[in-house]
Amino acid sequence: MRTSHRAQAEEWLARAVEEEVRRSGGRTDGQVLLSRARGELDGLLRTAEEEYAAYEAAVAAAEAERQSFGRRYAREGAGTPLLVAGVAAAAACAAD
Repeated sequence: MRTSHRAQAEEWLARAVEEEVRRSGGRTDGQVLLSRARGELDGLLRTAEEEYAAYEAAVAAAEAERQSFGRRYAREGAGTPLLVAGVAAAAACAAD
């Protein structure tokens, strides 16, 4: 798991534990509950390693395929239509 994702998951665990301690009126030991939750998180991560690796690969592939607007239209040869639209917009503004 990415470090940022792990930190976010642990932050959510801490919030959930704080909420549970608050709801119980302080009768629940927050440190014990948090340590149990972290142990369970480690167990969940071990069982989900394969799925998380597939997720990361899909995210990396999507980022590699992402192109900017300009590159996408330059590749498709849309420079002329964009130029015509720009000139028409400028002419419309000037005529106003």
